[in-house]
Amino acid sequence: MFAVEGGAGCGKTHELMAALGRALERAPLAPGQRVLALTFMQGAKHRLHERLRGLPGLAGRTESATIDSFAWRLVRRWRGLLTVLGVGMIGEEDYDAQCAAAGTLLECPEVAAWVAGSFPVVLVDEAQDLKPERLRIVVALSDAVEMLIAADEFQCLDINLRPNPFVGWLRGATEPLVLERVHRTRVPGLLDAATALRAGRAPRSQGSFRIMSSRGDNMAPSLVSNAIGWSRPQGGSVALITPSRAGQFAAHVVRRVAERASGRGCGPYPVQWERSDGEDAEQFLATFALGGEATVVETLAAIDATDKSAPMRAARHWVLLQARARGQTRFTRDEIAAVVRREVKMRRRRHAGAEYRMAAMTVHQAKNREFDGVVVLWPYQVGGDDEHRRRLLYNAVTRARNWCTVVVQNENLLAAAPFA
Repeated sequence: MFAVEGGAGCGKTHELMAALGRALERAPLAPGQRVLALTFMQGAKHRLHERLRGLPGLAGRTESATIDSFAWRLVRRWRGLLTVLGVGMIGEEDYDAQCAAAGTLLECPEVAAWVAGSFPVVLVDEAQDLKPERLRIVVALSDAVEMLIAADEFQCLDINLRPNPFVGWLRGATEPLVLERVHRTRVPGLLDAATALRAGRAPRSQGSFRIMSSRGDNMAPSLVSNAIGWSRPQGGSVALITPSRAGQFAAHVVRRVAERASGRGCGPYPVQWERSDGEDAEQFLATFALGGEATVVETLAAIDATDKSAPMRAARHWVLLQARARGQTRFTRDEIAAVVRREVKMRRRRHAGAEYRMAAMTVHQAKNREFDGVVVLWPYQVGGDDEHRRRLLYNAVTRARNWCTVVVQNENLLAAAPFA
């Protein structure tokens, strides 16, 4: 087993790729075998997939998946064995139960050997985000495959994972390589802010890292527009990141920045909120009207009355398939909504590389990504303890390569963590 730990931008994924190269030199893949890369979040999966695609000699010989989707595949493939082991039916949306069941399966030598036959090398990135049910999968697999793991406990934003179960197991199972030098940026202000937050100290404004307070919500959009205008003369990607969309602060600032120029002539800027899978699906379903159970004809008519989006067309195809192949005669809105949600997820997988040059998002959406510049919008409504708020700000600040400006809703916030 190979493991690496380190802060954001320290090159953990680079070390994983180097370790993969060494592993394949020692034991080349046999015909039909592939490298499996697992992550918790979809975005991390897409980026890991792109890194693997760039490795020479591995074209078509890698597979990237979220650990939840990998668990669901195992559960479906070995349903009979799970029944013998006393595990009952598991819902398609019950991800924790699926992962626990997958762990049970992989603890059977024949199942672990079956996986190892296809995937003799398994990479796990952003492992600190894995709950005990998902940790169980990795532990069971680690005896059967060459396991390569990257993690950073401080980047975990789940308060329930403190102390972190995955990192605790990892340090007991092997001695991780610890990386300390940051490669994402060489900007002193950004480096010092990240170091301070990890150490529990207050970050300080200096150089390309600035902390500004707004004296009311109407001042904040000007601060943001000016920060973008002053720091972005050559273009580049910019992210407006907030730890919480509760309240109206972040929404108000993003809307004003997109609609108006500041008093210094900066803007307006075409900022768009990134939406979650659920928000996308609900947008497509907004005009879909179907009450109770409906016939095939009624269901198709309700679908045809929508905006003819790709997810709704996929739902129409699904209805026809169920009617022709299985003889289903009645459908519910929940069934159609489930198809639309699955299609939205698939579309995001296929178009993972498409990003706005200027986007607004939450800290959780920004994880494992990087931008030329970052504006952090810090509202009153940030939950959790002092440690959690430091981790939130750290994850936001470390997305920046060149500059970062933090705009707090009111100067009173500067007297509390993570600013004090």
